[in-house]
Amino acid sequence: MTASGNPPPLPHQTLAQLQLTSHLQTLKVLFYALAGFHWVATVAFLGLSGWVAHSRGLDDAWMLTTVYASIAVLAAVLGFVQLHTARQLSHRTGLAWCQRAAWLGVLAGPLGMALAAYAWVFLSKPEMAALFDRGDHLSV
Repeated sequence: MTASGNPPPLPHQTLAQLQLTSHLQTLKVLFYALAGFHWVATVAFLGLSGWVAHSRGLDDAWMLTTVYASIAVLAAVLGFVQLHTARQLSHRTGLAWCQRAAWLGVLAGPLGMALAAYAWVFLSKPEMAALFDRGDHLSV
C-alpha cells in the first residue's frame, strides 16, 4: 500500500512478455511431466528386468535382463536431466542447458520429440534469451 492507501501499480508488461512467460510456464510443466514419465519407465523396466530374471533364471535370460536394466538406467538419467531442466526454466537460468536437454528428450519417443520441437522453437527466440540474460525472476 502506498501512503494514500492505494495499492502500488502493477508492473507494465506487454502482451508479448506475457506470452513468453506463458510459454516458459508451459515448458516447465511439460519438462516436469516428462521427468515423471521417465521415472515411471525406470520403475517399469526395473520391475520387468527383475521379473525376467526371476522367471527364467539368470543363466537363460541374462542378456534380456541386462537390456531391460540398461533401459531403466537410461530412463533414470533422462529423468534427472528433465527434472533439472524444469528447475532451470523456473529460475530462468541455463538457457543453453535447457536447449540441449530438449534434444535429449527425443530419446523419450513421440512425447519427447514433440517437447523438443516446442522447446527449440521458443527457447531459440531472441526475446526468450533476453529473459534469461537479464535474470528476470518473476514468477514462472
